Amino acid sequence: MPAVLPRLQQLYQRVAAGGFMRNVATLVGGAAVAQFLPVLFTPLLTRLYSPTDFGVLTHFVAWLSNLVVIATWRYDMAIVLPKDDEDAIRLLMLALGFNTLLLAVLSVPLWLENGWLSGHLAAPELAPWLPLLPLGVWLAANNQIWTNWNNRQRRYNLNAQGRVGQSLAMSLVQLGGGFAKLGTLGLIVGQLAGQGSSWLLQSRPDLRLLPAWLQRARDGGVRRLMVLYREFPLVNTPHAFVVALQDSLMVQLLTVIASAEVMGHYGLVLRVLKLPAALLGQAVSQVLYRDLAEAHSQQRPLLPLLVKAQLVLGSVALLPFATLMVWGEPLFALAFGEAWRDAGVIAGLLAPSFFCMFIAAPCFMVPMVLSRQRTSLMFALLGIVANLGTLGGVYWLGYDAHMVFRLQAWVMSVYYVIYMIWIYRLCRQQEASHA
Repeated sequence: MPAVLPRLQQLYQRVAAGGFMRNVATLVGGAAVAQFLPVLFTPLLTRLYSPTDFGVLTHFVAWLSNLVVIATWRYDMAIVLPKDDEDAIRLLMLALGFNTLLLAVLSVPLWLENGWLSGHLAAPELAPWLPLLPLGVWLAANNQIWTNWNNRQRRYNLNAQGRVGQSLAMSLVQLGGGFAKLGTLGLIVGQLAGQGSSWLLQSRPDLRLLPAWLQRARDGGVRRLMVLYREFPLVNTPHAFVVALQDSLMVQLLTVIASAEVMGHYGLVLRVLKLPAALLGQAVSQVLYRDLAEAHSQQRPLLPLLVKAQLVLGSVALLPFATLMVWGEPLFALAFGEAWRDAGVIAGLLAPSFFCMFIAAPCFMVPMVLSRQRTSLMFALLGIVANLGTLGGVYWLGYDAHMVFRLQAWVMSVYYVIYMIWIYRLCRQQEASHA
């Protein structure tokens, strides 16, 4: 053990001196501001909106997130990989085309939906807002497309600006909707405003180039790229869909076994804990994905890059998550009001799994680079069985929602540790094959 610590210290010093840390600092800085703004405004929002309003927003966002992963058939994730920018542009237009097609396909049935779908989802309060879902999916998927394009171009400042713009627009519109007493409408319109602002900020240098890019895609090469990167729609899309579906089914099952108030508390925890953590984890993963792809093409080892990324995340996350585990309940009551004390209990219970998810975030980039997405999909399926199986088992035994969150946190923590062990073995195998 003593010999390991100096090596970790040397590695951290090399990280701080390299371009990786500068790029991470750009994205993490933007993500930190983007995280701070919703947290800053949330004490006001929790006094302007009810837990039920937040519960409906949580349900809406869960299904939006589920559809976003199939909107581009994950060709947006392949934008980083080609050596030639022309191929990357063709992939961008391919992803944008699939996304726009889904917008058209979803809009008509959801605008004509008369409560049948929301009734089958056991969420009739969602019915008025389903017509807004296709637009939300389209904007969120466009964000993903340009995040990966800017990542390829190393325009990390644009991605950081997009994150800040998203949080600022969302928070201000939701705040205005709260003062105007718009209820759930204010929260959902704020969600869409944030996505739209982020996309416009990230894509502003490229919007005038879209007609020329469309012509390049029409000139040929798209079909070749669809075949070359077919693992993204065939394997990565089901993988991402399963992960998103897990969150949606979690919300759906909680709707059945818990009250709308508990759903609202859970939604607040996602807003101030899981979503900010995901923003920071994604920021580091974006830089890592670009560097991993480059290292693999040059037959350099991937493990040092992965360890760097996890050191950065670990140094950021350890103290906040430990604090939440110990003092989550009084901190939430102080920050958001006594009515939200139970959200602090939930945050403390879920903190271990959120920490492990945060640290594991960079690992999910490795299978895409090493073309091991099929095994990664199997891990995702295992994760959803463990997660929802725990929830269903606790419900069947007659325990309350708190016991669900407590057991779920520890089961998922073990799952993330096992996944990280597999990724480390993959990296060592890759290094041995190039030795």
